[in-house]
Amino acid sequence: MANKLQQFRQWLLEKRSFRVSLFAKDPQQEPVPEEALFNMPESLSEELVAAANELTVYPREKEAIVEKLKDALGQWQALPHASANSIVLMCEPVSAVSRVLIESVELIKEDNSNNDEKEPLEVSILDWVERPAKVNSIKQQIQDKLNLALEEAKERDDNDDDKSQTLMIIPNLCWCFLRSADGLDGLDYLQELLPRNRDQFWIVGSGIVGWEYLKSTLKFDAYCGKTIRLPRLSGEDLQSWLHPLVERFSIYFPNAALHKRLQNPKDLLDLNIDLNKPSEMISELSQEVNASVASSLRTFKEDVLPGDTGNEDNNSPEQNYFNRLSDISDGVSEVALQLFIKSLRYRQVKTTISNPTTDGSEKEVILKAAADQTSKRYQRKEEIKEATDLQVQQTNDGAEESDSTEASEQEYRLVVDTPKLPPLPDLSQSDLYLLYSLMLHGDLTVTALAQSLGDPPNVVNNQVQALRNLEVLEQKDTVLKINPVHYPKMRRELARNNFIIEVL
Repeated sequence: MANKLQQFRQWLLEKRSFRVSLFAKDPQQEPVPEEALFNMPESLSEELVAAANELTVYPREKEAIVEKLKDALGQWQALPHASANSIVLMCEPVSAVSRVLIESVELIKEDNSNNDEKEPLEVSILDWVERPAKVNSIKQQIQDKLNLALEEAKERDDNDDDKSQTLMIIPNLCWCFLRSADGLDGLDYLQELLPRNRDQFWIVGSGIVGWEYLKSTLKFDAYCGKTIRLPRLSGEDLQSWLHPLVERFSIYFPNAALHKRLQNPKDLLDLNIDLNKPSEMISELSQEVNASVASSLRTFKEDVLPGDTGNEDNNSPEQNYFNRLSDISDGVSEVALQLFIKSLRYRQVKTTISNPTTDGSEKEVILKAAADQTSKRYQRKEEIKEATDLQVQQTNDGAEESDSTEASEQEYRLVVDTPKLPPLPDLSQSDLYLLYSLMLHGDLTVTALAQSLGDPPNVVNNQVQALRNLEVLEQKDTVLKINPVHYPKMRRELARNNFIIEVL
């Protein structure tokens, strides 16, 4: 059974867990020219995409899940007829709930096998590669895949001596139904099945939007035990998770904190503000202010409270970047990864080698030394300010002299731009219904989406292609998903329009 779990995980990696794609939008549309994926050598872009897609689930996500799964499983093993015999793992619909669940179950299975005091668990997994094409066959396929016909026959047998405890795994509950007239039979069957056999422990994965819908319409939560949810990732978590990419591709982090950029008006030119698009302008400024507040407060705290040592790296450009990334992505790993990739730029960087004998270089050394003394920041605040003023004055007045006293080298490398959520395009009510159906199920084919909406497939396909051109949807082969970079704003927009959805 361990091999079956591993095979299913490998299939998920290859077929369903697509994170970053070079061709997420319609191929006929021109790509955004400054984005790194379209501006770097093809071999490098392919290597970057492959490395991003190979990132494992962040350990803290798995640890939080595994501990709660172990607790619930341990209680059930000790008192199977008095404890809850199911637990539900929830995550955002843009995340790969199946992958997280399978990797967590592998750890539990390994731990159980290494523990001589515990009886070995049999495992039965609903290892579907996709939602059944014929939705009215879902119930029968659940029964066949999980060998439930045999289990039900055993239940009718008066001899209970041969019964063993079994771990039942449904990696993605949203594949067990389709919101349509005849697509809910599978859920009706599971509602009946879950509480019936106390010698089976069910681990169920689900997208949070689909779960909220099932709670509201079918009261499905009443048939299940505890629910656990993937934790939000902090800036520190994201920095640790994405460190392999940063290190492998030598990614450079300029200082993008707003309170520091204000000190140099030239840096404000990076703000992408179009006065002819007021809604986008407001969104851009709002992100700049909101995402920079935490960084500014940390700096203020260090200045006012010199005795608070804290982490010396908390105010580094790299940490500021990842704190901002966590804020705008709502701590959702898949959203953060997409925004991270989209923020990369392939640029020519000027590496300056200063002459240490010049006055200007001496001032630069003074400034650097002062900035490095973070523990003495309060006492030396005025010295740093004076050194900064001298450097700025020299930069403005002595540009020509600087050219004669400095040597420079040019090299291309990956540089991060300020991470930003793109503006959400104008969407019709029909678009919102389509997007909600995708969020509810996690991913769908065009045929299944048409069944869910009750519209002809050709009409739905036309609408899908229009939304792909707007980069709201992604498609790999026949599978459609919400573009993660639009997920935070889209979720709030759907909630504002009274769809059944939870807002963080």
